[in-house]
Amino acid sequence: MRLFLNLSIIFVLHFFLIENKVYAQILTPNPNSQSGAATVTAAVGEYYLIVSGYHSPNASVVIQTLSEVFLNSTTADGNGYFTIPNTLITKDLAGFCFLAIDFRRIGESESCVYIEDVITDDKSYSDIFLPPSIGLSRRLITAGEDAEIYGYTMPKAEVKIEFEEEIITMQANDVGYYEYIFEDAQPGVYSFSSRATLSNVQSLEPRTKAVLEVVTVPEKVITDITDTVDDIEEKYPGALFLISLLIILLLLLLALIWKTKPGFIYAFFDKFKKRYPMHHDYFLFKK
Repeated sequence: MRLFLNLSIIFVLHFFLIENKVYAQILTPNPNSQSGAATVTAAVGEYYLIVSGYHSPNASVVIQTLSEVFLNSTTADGNGYFTIPNTLITKDLAGFCFLAIDFRRIGESESCVYIEDVITDDKSYSDIFLPPSIGLSRRLITAGEDAEIYGYTMPKAEVKIEFEEEIITMQANDVGYYEYIFEDAQPGVYSFSSRATLSNVQSLEPRTKAVLEVVTVPEKVITDITDTVDDIEEKYPGALFLISLLIILLLLLLALIWKTKPGFIYAFFDKFKKRYPMHHDYFLFKK
C-alpha cells in the first residue's frame, strides 16, 4: 500500500510538471528513512543561471528577479569574491538584480543585469563588479551639523560618491572601507550614490541611494515630537487617546472650578495676598 502511494505521488508530479514542459528535480523516497516517510521536493525552472563576481570581503549577496522574487544567495569570501551556481530560471527571465550588504551591516547596494534576448540555454556571467555599499550615520540632522557617508567595496578600489551634481573621489582602505564627511550641511534633501573602479573595471550602475534630510532647529523639534508620539502609539496602542481624554477631563474640571468658585478657592488664594500691617497688630502679636 505504501509503495502504491509513493508511485502515485511520482506519477502525479510527472504528469503536471514534465508533461507541461516544466523541468523539475524530484528526489525519490530515502531508503534510510523510517517506514512510511517520503521526501519529495520540486524546483521549477528550465535553465541554469551561473554568476560570479566581487563586492567586498565577507559581504552577503542575494540574487533576485527584477520584480524582487528571491532566486539564490551566498557570502563573499575574505577577498570579496563570490559565486552563485546552478540557479534555476525560466526562459522569459528579463534580468536579475543583486542586493549586497557589507559584513558590518552599515550599508547596502543594489544593481541589476538585464537580458535582452529570450533565454534558450544556460546563462553564465562572470567577474561582475557590484557597486559599493552605502550608508549614513544619521538620516536626519539639523542644519550646520556634519553627516558621515560610508560603506564597503573591494580593498584599494577607487570610490566616487555622487550628489547634487558633485563627485567626491577617494580610495578604499585595506579592508574596502571608505568614508566621506559632509560638513556644515544646509537645509535640504540630499541623495548620495557610490560606484567604484578596480583595475580599470567599473562597478555596475548603482540603484541604491542614501537619502539625507537636513532641517532647521524648529523643524527638528517638531519632527522629534512627532516621532515620539508615533513611537508611543506603536508601543502602546490607545495610550494617546487615554492621555488626550485625561487632559480634556482635567481642563473641564478646572473650568468647572473656575465657574463655580467654591470657598476653598478663595481661601487658597487669600493666603498669597499681600497683607498690610494695621495699628493694632502690635497688640495682637506681642508676646
